[in-house]
This record gives sequence, C-alpha cells and structure tokens, in this order.
Amino acid sequence: MAQETAVKSYKVVGKVEDMNDFITNIDPDQTLLTSRFGKLSVHSTEHNWLCDSLRPAMDNATLEVHDFSTRQATPRRRESNYTQQFEHGYNVSDITQAIKKYGVRDEKGYQMLKASKEIARDLEYAIVTNKTKVPFDDATAGRFGGLPYFLDDYKDVTMATTGIVTLNTHRFINGDKVTFRGKGTNALDANIKPNTQYFVRVIDANTFYVHLTATETTSATSTPIKPTANVTAGKMELTYCNSIDAGKLDSPGEFSMDALNDAMQAVWGRGGDVDIAVMSGKNKRKASTFTANSQRNVAMEAKKLTQVVDVLETDFGVVQLIAHRMYTDDVVDLLDLQYWKLGYLIPFHKEDLERRGTYQESIITGTATLECTAPIANARLYGITK
Repeated sequence: MAQETAVKSYKVVGKVEDMNDFITNIDPDQTLLTSRFGKLSVHSTEHNWLCDSLRPAMDNATLEVHDFSTRQATPRRRESNYTQQFEHGYNVSDITQAIKKYGVRDEKGYQMLKASKEIARDLEYAIVTNKTKVPFDDATAGRFGGLPYFLDDYKDVTMATTGIVTLNTHRFINGDKVTFRGKGTNALDANIKPNTQYFVRVIDANTFYVHLTATETTSATSTPIKPTANVTAGKMELTYCNSIDAGKLDSPGEFSMDALNDAMQAVWGRGGDVDIAVMSGKNKRKASTFTANSQRNVAMEAKKLTQVVDVLETDFGVVQLIAHRMYTDDVVDLLDLQYWKLGYLIPFHKEDLERRGTYQESIITGTATLECTAPIANARLYGITK
C-alpha cells in the first residue's frame, strides 16, 4: 500500500531540473586589434595629425671652398579621420531581475557584461571593415576610416603619352613611391607594370612624372615612364600605400611565401618594420605551411583566450602570423603597430536611463576614431583567391 500512496519523483511539478548552475559565455578573442593598438584622447569630431618623411638618399659632396646652399624642407602631410559614435542598449524587467534563474544571479549585471563584449566587437569590426571616413550631419551617422581606408587608398589619375601624370593637389615630393593599377576591369598600359613602385618627380601641385629609380627624380633631364597611349580618366588608379595585388603576381591569386615577401619588402623599402600579419583562418592555415623550419610557436601572455601565434622569419624581418575571425579570405594586412592608435573623444561607459515603466534600461556608448601616423610602414596584400 505504501508504494501506491508514495509521492513519485516523476509526478512532482515544479522540481528543479538537473542543470549545471553555470552559463558559459562564448567570448573568442575578436578584439585583437583594439587591444594591440595604442590609445589617445581626441578633442573634436575630426581628428587631425601630421605625417613626415625623409627625402631619398642622394649623392652629396662639396668643394673644399664653397658657399653654403640650402634645399626646401620636406613638407609635412596633414591627415585626418572622423569619429564614430557607438551605442548598445539593453533593458531588464523588474520581474526578470527579481526571479531566481539558473546561472545568473543579477540579470542586469549579466546583460551589461554581455553588451560590453558585443560593443567591443563592433569597434573591432569598424577597424577591420570601414573603407571610408564619413562626417556627422543631420542625416548621416559619422564613421571613422578603418584599416582599408589607410591601406587601400587609390586615386583616379590620367597619364599623357609625354609621361605627365595628373592628380589634383597630389601633395607628393620628389622621390615618393607610388603604385598603379587598372581601375575596375581596365588593364594597365603595357609600359606600366602592376605591383611596381615608381618614383615621383614633381612638376607642380597637380602633375608629376614617374621613374623607375630614385636617382632619376633629381635630374630634370631624365626620361620618365611613358604609356603607349593616353590614359584617360576612369582607366587607371594610383596609391601611395604599399598595396600588392595577388592577382597580378607570378602565381595569380595565390597567397604564397613569395607574395608575403613582396609585401614585406615594400614596407622594408620605406623604413617600416612589420610586427604582425593579420589574416583569415583559411589564409592562416596556408601561411602555416610556409618554410616550416623557420617557424616557431610563442605563447601570448596578454590573454588566456588568445591562441598560439606562429612566428615566421622572412627576408625582411620576423613577423607574427595571426588569424582574425573578422577577416575575409581575399586580404592579408601587415601592420607596424607603433603607428596605430585608437582615439577616444568620449570613452566607452555605461549610463542608466530614467525609469519609464516596470523595467530598467541602460546603454553603453562611446565615440572613437583611428589614427595611423605612417600608412607607408604597413602593407595590404589583396586579390587572394587561393
């Protein structure tokens, strides 16, 4: 009889389920660049800074007895970026905050922690993907230019058969290095080679010649590069950056040790010293096959969740190979970290909003921008297809 009247466990209503009283929040290290870039405070929605460079080395010898002479100083370049305002809000009802829950004793605190991680990833996403800078206005949200803005900056140019290149207010000086590519589906003229750094000889503020060597830029009688026909508007682009088109290499589209070395050499030739090469998981697997004997693994101490990083010794320095979850398979960025800083107009912070009902609202907000004082100390390898 006792067996018939006993309270059976499988008939109990409201029993606590057999569940670990713990919630694991998946938080991969997706803020690698945010945590590695320097920090500074900014004081306007448009942040400005100056970039400087050295003139090319040249023959320099004088007579024993001579009058002093001077040259015009290399002008500094003024650069800028706009700020971007980030916001992420959440709300929790009074009842949700009060009831007992598995794994969460303070729902509002948990949602705040979760939102702070999410907005940090939004900042990282802007760094990786923002191609242009956009100022604030009444109808437009301001955006800062991210890595593509600095590393993939091409301008439309024309070139006459005399070799005169036209780019209004180009700001170049003699000896500056530039690279050309066909715009859109247009091919380069046969006399202009892709992935080749040419040296500028300035004519005026809007025009210049290009040469194969720096020494030619110091002579007014040297012969510039000339196309076989006039290159009209919309057919050719130019960049001052170290931008390598993998689609125009000997093995088109392939991410290889030679391709990485080409990008490293471009940076090395302009005085840069690459710290890290950032890429997608697919390209990281490919890079791990490069010259295996020269690789070694180093444990990163900054964060426990950061994975092991491969270190590769190239002809132009040692570089860390790092997989980034937000990178696409068609690009690899080589960064000299000392020149990158995140600027904060309003540091990220939490604000509790005024109560308007039986719930509590909070937001996390902040306003930031990205500064790169030497884009030419970095490189982008793009057009990777295999």
